[in-house]
Amino acid sequence: MPEQYSAFHDFDAEAAGQALGSEPRTTRDVAHGDGQTFDLNNAVLEVYPDAGVTRATTPDARVELFRVPRYTVKEQRVIFEQGDDDRSRLQVRADGKVAFHPVLRSPEQSQTDETAASGHQDSPTGQTASETATRPATSPDAREAVQESQLQGRLGRDPWFSTRDDRPAAGFPLAINHDDGRKPTWHDVVTFDETAGLLQEAFKKHQIDKGKLVAVTGQPVVVELPKPGGGVKRAREIHASAVARVQSAGPGR
Repeated sequence: MPEQYSAFHDFDAEAAGQALGSEPRTTRDVAHGDGQTFDLNNAVLEVYPDAGVTRATTPDARVELFRVPRYTVKEQRVIFEQGDDDRSRLQVRADGKVAFHPVLRSPEQSQTDETAASGHQDSPTGQTASETATRPATSPDAREAVQESQLQGRLGRDPWFSTRDDRPAAGFPLAINHDDGRKPTWHDVVTFDETAGLLQEAFKKHQIDKGKLVAVTGQPVVVELPKPGGGVKRAREIHASAVARVQSAGPGR
């Protein structure tokens, strides 16, 4: 069922407090005016409805959103969304965990060049074809807002498929080779929502699996992940809005 969002300027502090298990406190910010504060486990959420600002602070990071148009309250969490065509989502949970990520849109068909934006070429020279699993927004405004870049390399293993923060998620390790003989550079690539679903379809068709050469469009982020024995660890990931197989017309995979 699609999430039902309410106008941010009508923020219901009592409903949010019940979901988060925290009594809202009235606060005032010199720049943003009156608001509410929620004290969580190792995190603080501040909401300033009149200014359109929300701020989440943890021991390691602070996320502050401006011009927030809408929010929703779910069981043990509050979610704020920003933007229309190019949306971002801030999720704050009752246990103090905070997640911030772009909301990826439905892909379109496209062609992907053999050589990545970095200039590295990982497949034989020749005409190439691209089996597109996902496609990012192509407008200049969208690229500027998300600050995406492109990488090209090979999958270190078959993709994994799971959920993260109640969202479909998928990912794989990406190895980028270097022409000077250095060891490959590895990146953890993660996709969400429809992008993850399309990656799964490509995997079932054996289009994108271990060893395949792919072009990845996305943005680097630092995330907090739970440790098996408790606590959290910080990890660097590439959150991808597009993953496309790159095929060479010559020999090779």
